[in-house]
Amino acid sequence: MTQQTAHYFFDKGEADEQARLGGIAAMFDPLAIRHLGAAGVAPGWRCLEVGAGTGTIARWLADTVGPTGRVTATDVDLRFLDELPGVEVIQHDVTTDPLEPDAYDLVHARMVVEHLPDRPGVIGRLVAALRPGGVLMLEDLIFGGPVTAAIEPATRPADAGPVITRCSDAFAAGLRAAGANPHFGGELPGALAAAGLQGIQAEFTHRLIYGGSPESAFYRHNFLERGAQLVSAGLLLQEDLERAMLATSDPAVSWFTVGLVTAWGRRP
Repeated sequence: MTQQTAHYFFDKGEADEQARLGGIAAMFDPLAIRHLGAAGVAPGWRCLEVGAGTGTIARWLADTVGPTGRVTATDVDLRFLDELPGVEVIQHDVTTDPLEPDAYDLVHARMVVEHLPDRPGVIGRLVAALRPGGVLMLEDLIFGGPVTAAIEPATRPADAGPVITRCSDAFAAGLRAAGANPHFGGELPGALAAAGLQGIQAEFTHRLIYGGSPESAFYRHNFLERGAQLVSAGLLLQEDLERAMLATSDPAVSWFTVGLVTAWGRRP
């Protein structure tokens, strides 16, 4: 969710950041919950949610581990992490602040590591925070370029497809300029193996969504926050930005989301 880096592409000071994060939760919380359940999260587990955003996954973890478990949610921005019964909330920068070693049955982070400058180093720190047998589950994006072009034919109406593709490419370029990697999801299985995890599994997901839906808020607020900047930088046409904004509010428009890779493995 919210990412922990001074070079984060989106402006956390924007009033609509919470709505943007809500769009991420609407798109991908069901996926994360399915994978976390399959990984065996159970009563009594101790869990760490890194970059917890609005706390939706931390809340699910707290409900699942129950009173015998423990959930810690961290972020550099705690504005949206109130009213989380059973969750310890800590302001924390995963790139610099210490993590308790050998402490957690689960460490989970979504759309965090892709934004950080030292991705292998951060993954190594997260692995060190696991107990032997503990699970690290990371979720990061793949979008822009050939990946987005390949899913363009799913867009309806068809003439909206090239617009959404060009917007995705522009945002991917913006993220790269800020030091993030919009294709890092594809590197996750190898990165987990390099960090020494075992039994690595991964899944790559696109979801079909509709304008005017809770999921489309992710796109709408991305455009609101950074669209003008991308136009000014010559990465996006004003006409495309305006058409994309209209699409995000139109239930007659549907498209595949950015791709999300969920990868997980266990510490030996």
